[in-house]
Amino acid sequence: MMRKLYIPIIVIGLAIVYLALAGCVTLTDKSIPVEQASPAAALKPASEPLTIMTWNIGYSGLGKESDFKADGGSMLRPPSKAIVRKNLEGIQGVLREQQPDVVLMQELAGPGFLTRGVNVVGGVEKALPDYSMFFSSDIRTRLFPGPLSLKHGLGTFLKVANDGTQIERIPEEPEAMMGIIRRRYHVQVTELTADGQDWALINVHLSAFDEGANTRMQQLTAVLNLARSYYAAGKAVAVGGDWNMRLAPTDYAYTADDSAQFWIHDFPRDELDEGWQIAVDTRVPSVRTNEQPYTPGVNYTTNIDGLVVSPNVEIVSAEGLDLGFEYTDHQPVILKLRHREEAAAPVSTQ
Repeated sequence: MMRKLYIPIIVIGLAIVYLALAGCVTLTDKSIPVEQASPAAALKPASEPLTIMTWNIGYSGLGKESDFKADGGSMLRPPSKAIVRKNLEGIQGVLREQQPDVVLMQELAGPGFLTRGVNVVGGVEKALPDYSMFFSSDIRTRLFPGPLSLKHGLGTFLKVANDGTQIERIPEEPEAMMGIIRRRYHVQVTELTADGQDWALINVHLSAFDEGANTRMQQLTAVLNLARSYYAAGKAVAVGGDWNMRLAPTDYAYTADDSAQFWIHDFPRDELDEGWQIAVDTRVPSVRTNEQPYTPGVNYTTNIDGLVVSPNVEIVSAEGLDLGFEYTDHQPVILKLRHREEAAAPVSTQ
């Protein structure tokens, strides 16, 4: 008889644990925790052209072996810790080789559930020892034990002198993800001077699974208004990151079912003021769908990673790095920018 009682007791116990954990997740930090670090040596002054890399690294967990449940796959986290480490080593190798002036990174993460305990933030810092670092969490759980914790967000890394980075909040989704996780959407804004010209660099990661892209459109409006304010103050402005919107028409080959593209919407170019440009490399896809592990020519691919720049910015080059989606479900884009003088408006004689 006692043995029969064990089963309902265990079930009740597991239910209590589950509810307790769910309660912790709904208590995702309402603030936006920030971590900063400076290199041992002083940063050199910035000069033009500025070299900027934008890269969503998918917390080192979305390499070619992975799919993701929210995209129609079966996995909630990477297949193994070894794969997370393999991905991180690959990401580190790319960063060490490229050494851009600025890295705008999305889906950076600390050790926890999504990374199977691997400290991805620390690994990226290790690869960029001569850079300043600014990390802010859009998802951060409280009260969770380490292996179940979530620490996930944006990172801006700079090899050049700057005036610091700050955060600006943007609209959030009306409902929690999976009913239990609140994402604290924001952008990171870094100001610096290069060859006498003041710049504002904005690191952005918009919503992905919002119904009809409604939240994305609200976020886009907020981000573009912020960019306009810096431009009006005389700064050269570059807004970069993962827009979760198709930045240009693409026709890369694929055979996967179109249902995996449910989240894809086009960037509304008519929202840009005259003279503002999108910097993107359509020769190399920057993202693939995650309904299944990556197979070339099967998964749908397109471009959602790039920059929006103000009229006083010249796009010197835009280059996507084709890594075969080996380490992440996004591929890095490297852009070179310089300030340009705008033609003066004609003076009316009337």
